[in-house]
Amino acid sequence: MATIVVNIGPITKTDFPWLEKRFPQGGIAKHAERFLCQQKGEAVYLIACYHGQPVGHGLLKWGGSEDETVAKQLCFTCPDIEDLFVLAEFRSQGIGSQLLHFAERLSIERGYTHIGLSVETETNEPARRLYESLGYQDAHFGEYTEHGEYLDEQGNATVG
Repeated sequence: MATIVVNIGPITKTDFPWLEKRFPQGGIAKHAERFLCQQKGEAVYLIACYHGQPVGHGLLKWGGSEDETVAKQLCFTCPDIEDLFVLAEFRSQGIGSQLLHFAERLSIERGYTHIGLSVETETNEPARRLYESLGYQDAHFGEYTEHGEYLDEQGNATVG
């Protein structure tokens, strides 16, 4: 598939209704929480739009990974990209790369030399290949399991 160019920028409060419609996992509470983190200067919640519609997102956390397995092994602050996601019908068209490059640029502007992310190695091979093709390397922190609660499309809470 050909690369499509998207507009990327931080979330705004007026984005919530259409974000919830396009990305229902977690509901409006997820987007509101991320917006609050952004307002506090703790993160930037990036949204990728194509023809005015959101097609992807990612959370760039300035304080780094909150996972104890990762955080205890870092000897410096390393921003962390969490929940990089592109809608299925827009995958493999360069949107994930554009989101990552935007996050990298923001990190460089703040003086960071490293950026972290994690990937599900058993079920998300395309994402792992993308990260490797862009120069990301395994930090050898070992495997770990992320846990959290989210709402499915029917509004039911799931812990995973």
